Amino acid sequence: SSGINAEWPLRPGDQLMHSTRALLELCPEIKEFPKYVGYFGPMFIKLAKDRDSQMVILDEIETWALEKSRIPDTQKILHILYNEDVLDESYILEWCDSADDDIQSSIAKFIVWLKEAEEESSESD
Repeated sequence: SSGINAEWPLRPGDQLMHSTRALLELCPEIKEFPKYVGYFGPMFIKLAKDRDSQMVILDEIETWALEKSRIPDTQKILHILYNEDVLDESYILEWCDSADDDIQSSIAKFIVWLKEAEEESSESD
């Protein structure tokens, strides 16, 4: 056995899950994250066009943050992916309700900011 534990063919969402993990693993320091998102962002925008694909990204960020003890970086990661149009605010808000309690606490300010931005945009429509 080669030691590779992968199902073939890949299930829908697997490519996005692995790509998200790879992007996160590229950044031992959060300050490097915007550079990599700038480079790989267009690919993520193409792959993450619907609710299911965005939830794959959000779930993988949560899993990674918990496994790697990077919970404090979660807010900045979400904010960058939101600013780069990779993640949609409605999906972030939906996902947040079921996220781990520590993740929810770490992103609370960002969530408040998103809700205020969403309210402002709906008032201006």
